[in-house]
Amino acid sequence: MLKQIQKLTALQLCNLFGINEVRYTKDKKKKNNFILLTLAWILVGIILFAYIALLSVGMIQIGMSEILPMYLYMITSLIILIFSFFKAGGVLFQMKNFEILLSLPVSKTAVVISRFLSMYTTNMFMSLLIMLPGTLIYGIFNHPGPLFYIFIFIGTLFLPLLPMTLSTAVGALIAGIGSRMKHKNLVIAALTIIFAIVVMAGSMLLSGNSGTITPDMIRDITDFMTAQIKKIYPPAVWFGTAAVRTDFISFIMLIGSALVLFVCMVALVQKYFLTICTALNATHAKNNYKMESLSTRSVLKALRNREIKRYFASSIYVSNTIVGYILMLLVPVAILFTGPEKFETLIGYPGIVVHALPVLLGMIAALVPMTACSISIEGKNWWLMQSLPIKTKTMIDSKILTHLTIVLPFYIVSVILSWIAVKPTLINGIWLILIPAVYILFSSVAGIAANIQYPVFNWDNETRVVKQSGSIMLMLLVDFIIGIPPIFLLLMAKTIPSNIIMAATALILTVITIRLYLSNIRKSVLDIQ
Repeated sequence: MLKQIQKLTALQLCNLFGINEVRYTKDKKKKNNFILLTLAWILVGIILFAYIALLSVGMIQIGMSEILPMYLYMITSLIILIFSFFKAGGVLFQMKNFEILLSLPVSKTAVVISRFLSMYTTNMFMSLLIMLPGTLIYGIFNHPGPLFYIFIFIGTLFLPLLPMTLSTAVGALIAGIGSRMKHKNLVIAALTIIFAIVVMAGSMLLSGNSGTITPDMIRDITDFMTAQIKKIYPPAVWFGTAAVRTDFISFIMLIGSALVLFVCMVALVQKYFLTICTALNATHAKNNYKMESLSTRSVLKALRNREIKRYFASSIYVSNTIVGYILMLLVPVAILFTGPEKFETLIGYPGIVVHALPVLLGMIAALVPMTACSISIEGKNWWLMQSLPIKTKTMIDSKILTHLTIVLPFYIVSVILSWIAVKPTLINGIWLILIPAVYILFSSVAGIAANIQYPVFNWDNETRVVKQSGSIMLMLLVDFIIGIPPIFLLLMAKTIPSNIIMAATALILTVITIRLYLSNIRKSVLDIQ
């Protein structure tokens, strides 16, 4: 069975990253796109590596080196928890591939374990990107003994197990609840988003009390953060205690709890795998269909309605793309309840509300636009769009219009709440309306351009399109590029008037949006493949 697990895991990873397609395709464009995407991933890894290294140096220099390992362990676990939660249902309980595998001489246990291992492998990359730089910086400054590195290495290997177990359990529970309801995809997406918001808001609130502690009270800060981490995620404290103080009991508790819970979860999923998959993928239909009056619409409206139905038909699609819009709404809500100064203390960026709130809202709204995968989500049905007698412009306009329809309510409410929370001057209020709108329009058009450049149609799992496609990755980089420079200038360049920075940002993004849109509509639908 070990060979079956090995082959199935390798196949799962190859399909997830599109490796086999690149290896055997004769299309040079696909190979070049894969190389560019790999370089983009490496660039993101370098940026994350450098950020964690700088964070680690800062914590050590202010005397908080003792809590650094447990702090990084907790942050990594929370990230894995959220990302695994979004994709656990799609990866573990997808029936499409399993129906094919049933006809092959492979065991059900091998299939389940291979799917867990594919999730574990991707999560381990994230763990290494965060834990490795922190460990290196800690070692350079503190010169720990060999047991420190041994505990860190083994602990990092077991790190993804606990958050994966929790995300799988909660994800299956939510999917099970939603599968019994009429609009199950909407229910599953809503519960998924609620859980993610609770995790993020809970961790922020627990860390927010640090605002009452002065910088001179380093020991109190360390004790306070240790207590907060213990409330949020006790295994992180076991990890830090084991590594820093060479505590074998804490190390055994950490490894034992992770291993036991994970093995129990795998055994439970393996035993009831078919039952869970059948229940989650079941559909219900009524036989009371009645023919009523028919109506006609314009081509654009018909395509827009089709896009909206397709969007809400996928819980993975909704939950992964609507998070940015919800965060855009939660920011002014948090400012309204905590006040600008307290909110800036919570997120650790003084002055960002007063000087850069419009750009912050726009950057969050542009995080993962649904247009970045709206072409790829067509999958093997893309030929239908290619065969219809419609212009490329109409098809693109329908996808942009759908995106704007989804994001518009969040935008309006967030702007109104921001006005109430910060009480801006007239000119700042205008920027608060204009800048996020420009970012939203830009992300709509740029998402289409990215998806045209990196389309993925031969997918078996929507998770690959929504979370791991090249267009999504490209838009994350673009969002970083268009958001960080203006925020940096607004906070640091005191000699440049903020109105000039805002105006330049709006003008540059508007010009780029127009150019991208004109470039997009010149493309032929038949050339997108």
